[in-house]
Amino acid sequence: MQTKTLSIDVKNRRETSEGIKVDASISTESIDRDGEVIIAQGMNSTEYEANPILFFNHDYSDPIGNVVDIRRRKDKIDATLTFAQRPDDYPGEYRPQFVESLVAQGVVKGISIGFMPEPGGVRKASKEDREKYGDRVRQVYSKWKLMEVSVAPLPANATALISAIRKGAVDSAQVDRWVSADSRRRIFVNMPKVPRLRLSNM
Repeated sequence: MQTKTLSIDVKNRRETSEGIKVDASISTESIDRDGEVIIAQGMNSTEYEANPILFFNHDYSDPIGNVVDIRRRKDKIDATLTFAQRPDDYPGEYRPQFVESLVAQGVVKGISIGFMPEPGGVRKASKEDREKYGDRVRQVYSKWKLMEVSVAPLPANATALISAIRKGAVDSAQVDRWVSADSRRRIFVNMPKVPRLRLSNM
């Protein structure tokens, strides 16, 4: 299985009886850093939509919600992400709530799909592809199967993270547990005045 990650653009956040929902594009028809393009109209999501689980950073042992209402556009794929609602009697930290808070605060900015090319669905970029997508394109996926969708951490907005902690939306212990040491280094570099944060392995 291959993965592709892009910056999440959260829209229309709302609270429902099923949990907090946000709209986002999960794939766009543009060149990625590997010089590849995924054609939106070539997606086969039949199997995925039978069990559309949303994960955090491709961790299949701990789902955080569902992906519903997948909408195939001309040059992108939109969907609604539903974060699992915290049960009233759930003790301790609740990961879906924590991840949704980071997304809502603009701290976690990545959405990633896992996919597999279907037979005959991969081609080397043609002259027409280069004219359409640019000279950097080298490979095009024209038919592919959607396998999974994850919210994925990318280099984040340090100011937004500090603000989220100070507002009580998340706490530093949660950040220390769920954000990788490498990400923490990148987030907090050149941020000397954060007295409430004591993160290990930095």
